[in-house]
Amino acid sequence: MKKTFIFVFFTIIVIWLIHGSLLIRISKLEQSITKDKKELENVEKELNKKIIEYDTKIDLDKIGKEMRIKKNMEISNKINFFQIDSQKNK
Repeated sequence: MKKTFIFVFFTIIVIWLIHGSLLIRISKLEQSITKDKKELENVEKELNKKIIEYDTKIDLDKIGKEMRIKKNMEISNKINFFQIDSQKNK
């Protein structure tokens, strides 16, 4: 009877320790999944911003091309709208 009690006691202790370690692993994995989901959302937001910028640029290129072809206009890259102070002093 005593041997059976000791065996059951140690078995319960071992199962309890294994259960605790598995719970710790699972919680760490869940935390990393949550972190990865947040990072994925941020990357998707950046991607959407870049897609919008790209689409806008394509639209501007299309408008510029149309103006050059249909209305014989040219786009100048030599116009300076502003200068930085450090460049003025040089």
